[in-house]
Amino acid sequence: MPLLDYCVSGAILSDMEVSDKEDAIRQLIAALAESGKIPSSKVRSITNDVLGRERQATTGIGQGVGVPHARTKHVSEIRIAIGKVASGLDFEAVDGERVRVIMLIISPAIQAKAEEHLQVMKSIVKIVRDPYQCKRLHGCTTPESFLDLLAELDRGAYA
Repeated sequence: MPLLDYCVSGAILSDMEVSDKEDAIRQLIAALAESGKIPSSKVRSITNDVLGRERQATTGIGQGVGVPHARTKHVSEIRIAIGKVASGLDFEAVDGERVRVIMLIISPAIQAKAEEHLQVMKSIVKIVRDPYQCKRLHGCTTPESFLDLLAELDRGAYA
């Protein structure tokens, strides 16, 4: 399934003001709830699931991109929220670089969705590992530009 199918247009925050990694994750989860794509009553539990996963190992995958994620019993579909922090923030990334683009993935904990979750992760990593596409990702400045780029990439070799 193309990445665009998982992205929630109402949860693309292209000019985030955040104090730290945890604040960014909280804002993106709140945006998913405000868009109606995750249950508002489960925001705290989902946030705890993502932050718990983040404590296990960094999700700062390098090249200025962070991919916080969790599989949780509180959702039935995979959802992606995107955030852009122009000044960057410390994500304890593997390359030490400050993270400027955050792609939060929330997935169901059921085993039937495990492979789909991994495919979404692989698609994002493939984009980040391509210097040209990663530069384009960092160049996005509006929700529409993120959606347009993902739609273009989905039509190509990144789906």
